[in-house]
Amino acid sequence: MFSALRSRISCQNCWSISRSLKLFERQTIKINNRTFTFSALHFQQQKQTTNTNSSPPPPSSSSSSSPSPSKLSSLMGEHESKTPFIFSKTSPEPKYSKTQTDDEKHEREAKAAWDVRMLKYTGYFLGIWLFSTIGYVILVWGAPQIDENGNIIQDRYSNLPTWQQYIKRSFREVINYWQTIKDPTSDKLLPEPLPAPYQPKYTLVIEMSGILLHPEWAYNTGWRYKKRPGLDYFIKEIGYPVYEVVIYTKEAPWGAASVIENMDTDHRIMYRLFRENTRFLNGTHVKDLSCLNRDLKKIIFLDWDEKAYQLQPRNALHRLKQWNGEDDDRQLLHLASFLRMIAVSGVDDVRDVLDHYNQEPDPVEAFLIRQQKLLELEEQKKQQAAAAVNSSVKQSKGLFSGWTSSKRF
Repeated sequence: MFSALRSRISCQNCWSISRSLKLFERQTIKINNRTFTFSALHFQQQKQTTNTNSSPPPPSSSSSSSPSPSKLSSLMGEHESKTPFIFSKTSPEPKYSKTQTDDEKHEREAKAAWDVRMLKYTGYFLGIWLFSTIGYVILVWGAPQIDENGNIIQDRYSNLPTWQQYIKRSFREVINYWQTIKDPTSDKLLPEPLPAPYQPKYTLVIEMSGILLHPEWAYNTGWRYKKRPGLDYFIKEIGYPVYEVVIYTKEAPWGAASVIENMDTDHRIMYRLFRENTRFLNGTHVKDLSCLNRDLKKIIFLDWDEKAYQLQPRNALHRLKQWNGEDDDRQLLHLASFLRMIAVSGVDDVRDVLDHYNQEPDPVEAFLIRQQKLLELEEQKKQQAAAAVNSSVKQSKGLFSGWTSSKRF
């Protein structure tokens, strides 16, 4: 019995849903002599032809059940609209369908013609400038060289036709000019060494950013450089006269020069080299130590970027970590001890020492462990020496006491 009642209720609900949907589809609105029919998806506008002589159509059963259009006419506004959008009274028509006057059309067309004309003139100017530049390069850079007496110097292009000579020489000069941009400014970036009493035995080359300082940018202050913990102690320990310190950075000189001046208040850093002194290889600013005018056996290089010392990897201390501004860092203190050890040892080739420590996963950590072991051995030797001295003293006291006792008897 209950199942029969449930089936009856469900049938009534289904019939009422279909009936309501049918009523919803038949609802229409008549606004300003236009008829709009509601649909589940869109508004469908139906054209209606007015005929005063003809009689109105007879009402049907479906129209009698639809609601009065006067109840919904307030939703669409008072003005006539060709689209189903609602506009305010101050803007009865959409902006995109606004009619333009003849003057506005002429002004718009004139502006468009002027833009096209300016674009054409710009193209002409760029084309003339490009061809004139190419012609100048070919005529000036492609001309043969002349000696002091005014005679033409023969080269490998002299046997070719004249136009090929000019083109090939100019192309070669362009390649050479581009190479000079990528190469350091000079083959000797540092001056000649100082006389014997004043020139340090070893040269220490350091990258500024990531080793000594950390660049930081803030909205209110711009770029600033944070000092690494222990920087002052590091410069004091390894600076002149212990090492000939050279700052060799990839930073631009107009930003880094003043920073180095403020960092080195005691003037222990002897030379400064910047981005234009590097060699640009494969998208990286490489520090070429062969251009420093110093013996490579006496040069030590510190940089966290392995690509920066790819030309002389034996002169660098490998696997140094980049400092990113941590306040609990103590790496400079350990590096100062390591570098002073090399300076005191007086080795002929520092690359042998660096090769030995570069075999370790962390060279600085390996040095610290070795130093700790040496200190422990020295402490043991001191304790053994002290124990030997104490035992000898005790033996001497025992002999002296026996001699005095025999004398008494």
